[in-house]
Order: sequence, then structure tokens, then C-alpha cells
Amino acid sequence: MVFPDYLQTLINSLHEIMPGVLGALVVFIVGWLIAVVIRRVVHGLMKKTDWDERLLGNTIVDTNKFLANLAYYIFMVINLLIVLEMLGFSYVLDPIRNMLDEFLSFIPKIVAAGAVVFIGYILAKFVSNLVKMAGSFLDRLGDQIGFKETDKLVYFLQQIVFIAIFIPAIIQGLNALELDAITTPANNILHKLMDAVPHIIGAGLIMTIFFIGGKFIATFINDLLVNIGVDKLSKQLHLFIISDDQSLSKVISHVLHFFIVFFGVISGVELLGMDRLTEVMHNILNLSGDILFGLVVMVLGNFVASVVYGSMSKKKENEFAAGVARMAIIGLFLAIALRTMGIANSIIDLAFGLTLGSLAVTVALAYGLGGREAAGKHMEQILKKFRKD
Repeated sequence: MVFPDYLQTLINSLHEIMPGVLGALVVFIVGWLIAVVIRRVVHGLMKKTDWDERLLGNTIVDTNKFLANLAYYIFMVINLLIVLEMLGFSYVLDPIRNMLDEFLSFIPKIVAAGAVVFIGYILAKFVSNLVKMAGSFLDRLGDQIGFKETDKLVYFLQQIVFIAIFIPAIIQGLNALELDAITTPANNILHKLMDAVPHIIGAGLIMTIFFIGGKFIATFINDLLVNIGVDKLSKQLHLFIISDDQSLSKVISHVLHFFIVFFGVISGVELLGMDRLTEVMHNILNLSGDILFGLVVMVLGNFVASVVYGSMSKKKENEFAAGVARMAIIGLFLAIALRTMGIANSIIDLAFGLTLGSLAVTVALAYGLGGREAAGKHMEQILKKFRKD
């Protein structure tokens, strides 16, 4: 009798459990079918709108498929919770239910953050396109002043405007998520960046004005030097010859443009408050001026040496003396130029003294060893001239 009682108890339990199990199974199957339909509907709608290509461009990951699968899994988790609740496993569901509640409560924050970032992106794109439309005015202005890099300037301004609008939108989106561990440092960086924006814009304007103004002034100086005949005079005097397509006026205008732009860069860096970098750039400017002046001295010395050599070497017997004089003049001006540049003054003094000494020894040896007959002839000619007088 004991076994039939156990069997009867099992049958009764099955009668009590089976409706719940069958009901839970039916709910699970129906929920799974609904989740599949939701995934296909979400994927189809998003694919028709092409929102991912417009917003994100061509990406390796299929964003539409990812979001459709996310909706599918969320609905399946909810479906499983309902099924387990029907089966009476409520004590197991409490941690999962709490986690799901937190996630579902976070979804409105995600939506709000996404909306803020999306609006910021649209606004940044709109304003950057306005800057691009204003580029036609910059093109006309650049043609008038001879500035040909307006396309690069407009693109740079577009990127600056886009970043200046989009980055705050991203940080505001993070604020909507209420993630203090991320948003607090990001907000601090944003505030520092916003405080620096006026200085950055001012520095950029100063550099741009100096660059465009320097280009205009350099072009004017180049035309002026060409019109007054500086290039022709330099060729006649053999003062400055580098190549056929490079002239003295071009070199002067390029050097002038470089120093004007460099002054603009220094002014911009000073406005940004970078004291150490400003000091370094001032030192570079002073050194550049010294080097430039030293190069001018060397060019002038080469010119003087060439003139002296040309005038002395008209007679064949004076070629040696003319060469010695030329080397002496070049050495003298080289020493002056290097001293002007501030390059190792003591070494320059030593080298200059050794150069003059070697020249003197060379002349003495030439007359003393290999040029006795020539020296005697010169002395005899001098004595004859005195006797005639």
C-alpha cells in the first residue's frame, strides 16, 4: 500500500505542476517569437534610415545589427524572468531583478545622453558648414593679398569650430549619465579649455594676421627691390649668386617674411602665457639676428675680396699677391662674421692669428726660398727707378 500512496502523491504533484510548466513553456516560446520579431523590426527600420552611415560613416561593425541584438537580449531576459516567476523561483530572481531594474532605469539616461550628443553633433556640423560657406569670402580676400592657402585655412577653422562645439556636447552627455567618476575630471578639463579658448583664438588671430601681413609686406619689398634694380646690380657686382631662379630680392623678401611670422609666433605664445617657451623663442630670435648679420658680413667680405683680387690680378706677375690678399680679406671678414655670431670668440681669435701667421710665413718662404731671383729683380727695378728720379 505504501508504493501506491507514493505514486498517487507523485501524480497529484504532477497535476499541480504541469499546468504551470506548460504555461511557462508557452510563455517562453511566445516571448522568444516576439523577441525575434522585435530584432528583425529594429534592424529593418534602422537599416532603411541609414542613420549609422550619416552619423558614423563607414564602420567595420554593423551598428544596426548590434542594436537589434541588444533589443532582442533585453526582451529575452525579461521573458526569462516572467517564466521563472511562473515556475515559483522568485527567491532566485531577486538579484537578477534588481540588476535589470537598475539597467532599465539607466536606459532613459542613455537616451538623454545620446540625444544631447546627437544635437551637439548636428549643431557642430551646421556651424562648421557655415564656416566653409564663408570660405568663398576668404578666397577672394586671399587672392587680393596674394595668399594662396585659403583652403587649408578654412579647413583648419572648420575643425576648430567643430571641436569647440562637439566636445562640450559630449561632456554634457556624460553628465546626463550621472557618472561622476568620468564627468568630474572631464568637466575640470573642459573648464580649463574654455578658459583658454579666448587666448587660443587671440593667438591664432595674431599669427594669422602676422602671416598674411608678412606675406603682403614681403611681396611689396620684393617688387620694390626688383623695380629699383637691386637684382641687376647684384649680378653686375657678383655680390649675390645662388641659382638662376633665385635672386637677391627674393632672398631678402623671404627672410623678411620669416622674421615677421616669427614675431607673430612669439606674440601668440606670449598671449598663451607660455613663459619658458617665450624665453626660448626670444633666444632663438636673437641668435637668428646675429647669424643673419654674420652672413651679411661674409657676403660683403667675399665681394670686397673679389674686387681686390680682380684689380690686383690684372697683371700676371701680381696673381700670387692678389690671391694672398684675397685669402687675407676673406679670413678677416670670416673672423668678424663668426665673432658677430658669437661662436667661440677665443677659438676665432686663435684661428685668425694662425691664418695671418701662416700667410706671412708662406710669403716669407716664397721670397726666401723659391723666389730669390724674382725678389732680386723687383729690388733692382726699384733701385733703377730711384736712380732715374
